[in-house]
Amino acid sequence: MATRRPKSPRSPTAPARRPRHALLIAALWAAALAAYSNSFQAGLVFDSQRTILADTRIQAATAENARLIWTGDYYFGTGSGALYRPLTTFSFLWNYSILGDGPRAAGYHRVNFALHAVNIALVYLLGWLIFAEAWPAFALTALWALHPVLTESVTNVAGRADLLAAFGTLAGLLCYARGFAAVGWRRAAWFAALAAAAAIAVFSKESGVVLVAVMAVYDLAFAPKTGWRARLAGYLAAALPMGVFLAMRSRALAGVSSLVISFCDNPLLGAGFWTARLTAVKVLGEYLRLLVWPGRLSADYSYNQVPVFGWRLSSLEDGKTVLALLVAIALAAAALAAFRRAKPLFFFVALFVAAILPVANLIIPIGSILAERFLYLPSVGFAGCLVWAARAARRRAPAGWPVALALVSLALGARTYARNFDWRDERSLWSSAVRSAPGSYKTHQNMALVLLAQPQPDFAAATREAEKSLAILAPLPDTRSVPSVYATAGLCYRTRGDLTKALAVLLRGRNIDRAWNAAVELRNRLDGKSISAVGTPPLYLDLGRVYRDLGQPENALEAFREGRSIDPQPAFFEEISRTYSGMGQPEQAAISLLEGLAVDSSQTGLVSQVAQLYQETEPQSCALDRGAAGVSLNLNCPLVHSELCTASHRVVKMFTAMRDPASASAAAQNAIRGWGCPASMFP
Repeated sequence: MATRRPKSPRSPTAPARRPRHALLIAALWAAALAAYSNSFQAGLVFDSQRTILADTRIQAATAENARLIWTGDYYFGTGSGALYRPLTTFSFLWNYSILGDGPRAAGYHRVNFALHAVNIALVYLLGWLIFAEAWPAFALTALWALHPVLTESVTNVAGRADLLAAFGTLAGLLCYARGFAAVGWRRAAWFAALAAAAAIAVFSKESGVVLVAVMAVYDLAFAPKTGWRARLAGYLAAALPMGVFLAMRSRALAGVSSLVISFCDNPLLGAGFWTARLTAVKVLGEYLRLLVWPGRLSADYSYNQVPVFGWRLSSLEDGKTVLALLVAIALAAAALAAFRRAKPLFFFVALFVAAILPVANLIIPIGSILAERFLYLPSVGFAGCLVWAARAARRRAPAGWPVALALVSLALGARTYARNFDWRDERSLWSSAVRSAPGSYKTHQNMALVLLAQPQPDFAAATREAEKSLAILAPLPDTRSVPSVYATAGLCYRTRGDLTKALAVLLRGRNIDRAWNAAVELRNRLDGKSISAVGTPPLYLDLGRVYRDLGQPENALEAFREGRSIDPQPAFFEEISRTYSGMGQPEQAAISLLEGLAVDSSQTGLVSQVAQLYQETEPQSCALDRGAAGVSLNLNCPLVHSELCTASHRVVKMFTAMRDPASASAAAQNAIRGWGCPASMFP
């Protein structure tokens, strides 16, 4: 095929065709809206609960919250993810507080689809830029916009980071192409727009840095050999906001704990160099399989859905690796051959590689071994290759390829529509995931949690799912396993009355949790950071309850205290109090409840419990005020005052041991100023 330089979207012939382009884009929007029409009824599921419902910064449009967004990490207050995506968080603030959507999901889905629609227009313009023809651009965009693998970015609200990063990358590339072709102030304007697009890309998601690589791919394929000064100006315009981003990200993440990626989230972390790279090649093959045949899609592909390369070429999994490697070599050879004869093909293959490389685990390991959301931008390259192939084959079947395109687009749109139902709620999502990714421990664990969270929990079904997850993790040593699975299984066994099994899995879970805590502490110590203990509080709650049910109260107290040192939530103080009551120590039971009040005085449930305890054990004392409104604590009673000060002293010691001086100081000041405790108790 002869090579020719593509026309710009604003080439001299473009104005007469603008109405036609507008109609084609409108048709694409209509098709996409039909495919995603049922997405607006989906809930806030998967990561959306963490990024929206648990992020207090987006719940009010204040200057302080804006400051916290710019200076804090993405998973603010919910555990370190070593991610910095302030523009994505600001977009959630826009939904929650400015548009007034709050925790209602529909508004977030509308914004996500609007961003996807904008990206549809940008992909169409990119197709017009590369092919210089409307129908190939239309075909490219239709195949991409309707592909069901994109649902994790569009229908899953947390996928907005991918939508915004793709917008910045696509818009930046188009601005660069226009700016390179312009002169004078117009070039400066286009490059200023390029800088803005680059800022949107990287401040929305770290993978936005691929814009520079995509620009280089475009230059390599289409830019003339002259004009290096204009190219340099474009690269500087893109690099400047990226430099600012890296500086701001470094400052924001300096204040949060360092990330330790779980082996079970990305098993390549525990593999040797070549084993990890060969497995990463197999993952690339899985991505191509999902793009070619998106029949089985999953929200998760954790251990051991994608087994690492085992150096046994006769095995099926290693055979997949070899096949993926051969396909990768063939694609590389095709791209090199196309460099001179078929520039569009070269461009789209290189675009796919450039966009997928940051998340492919080939250069640096990331937090996941495989995720469908990673394909949102790379799939543009895949669709472009298909369209180029169809365009090249048009000579043999000039009337057949539009029909084929229509049929493929219809099938993709129908699959997207069906896939959106999986995102309706947590149960539908994980029911689908356990069918599509049965080898992943996390799909079964999350399904068990869904079954436990129902109004009428199905403990039998939850136990079966938890046991499947345990079976997947069983071969792993403690340093590589996941404690939360054992906490879930322990809850299931305890609730069903099988205390022996419950104790066994919870003790194994505690060993795993301690190993994880040690790994996190070591990583942060090497980074010069001092952090509070991390871990899995529910595991210790159930371990303590099992010990108490087995008649081992001392072991129960030890378990509750260990969990409390990770997260001093009210449940631990309540369980410690119950354990002391069962041991015939009402004074310690009362002090334990008062410790919970010293941590958080707004816990009215603790107040009523300690009042009930005093009513049962000290009915004639001054501990209670009995009035028309009912029974309440008498804080002026010497008994209550003494035990409350003792409880506050213990809480200050607890926070000090947790390396949380701010909370220790706040508890001490509250005890001294609020409850009149002697300052000498809090040196």
